[in-house]
Amino acid sequence: MTVPSSPPARERGFTLIELLVALGILAMAASLLVAGMAGTWFAARGHGSEIGDGDVAAAQRILRARIERLTPVTRDDSANPIVQADGDQRLFSFVAPPLDRLGPDTPQSFRLFLTAAGDLVLFSANSLDDRIDLRDRSMVGWRPTRLLSGARELEITYFGPTRDAGPARWQAEWRDRPRPPALVRVRVRFASGDRRVWPDLVVRPRTSSTANCRILTVTGDCGQL
Repeated sequence: MTVPSSPPARERGFTLIELLVALGILAMAASLLVAGMAGTWFAARGHGSEIGDGDVAAAQRILRARIERLTPVTRDDSANPIVQADGDQRLFSFVAPPLDRLGPDTPQSFRLFLTAAGDLVLFSANSLDDRIDLRDRSMVGWRPTRLLSGARELEITYFGPTRDAGPARWQAEWRDRPRPPALVRVRVRFASGDRRVWPDLVVRPRTSSTANCRILTVTGDCGQL
């Protein structure tokens, strides 16, 4: 009677040590995959708060940072000093340093308004771009940053002396003034049923009454007048 011989080693399957090594490698690969997915999620979440994901606090931080640093640039087409800070209850245009995510650059022209689709958008453009005129409602050359969506109404008011040098009070319009407003108040209202709440955003620009300037074409800096 012939006793069957043992199968070759390569046909016996994995040894216990080989299985343990394989499981260890799979576990390491899985942990790296999970870590990578988590990093991507956090990065996307952080970027989303920058461009608008319904986060009221993030939208207010972006607006406050820009309006606080409003640069009182004087228009070139007027014999009298007129600062480029122009707005009504639906739109506010001004000049300020660029958004942090864009890095160092010349002062930027900004325009805040609510689109028909309910997006609160802060548009920006290089203040030295010849196509940009804060009095013109054309959006050629502007870059949009969506702060949040689903808004129903935007109301912007301005605190400062009246046009006839009367006592300072809240006003629905700020145009052709030698100084920026002392305070800017931004109110946003959401549709019925939307649980988000927009606390009144009241911002004081950090400009003095003597800080008017013109943007220098060569350096892009603010040349004091």
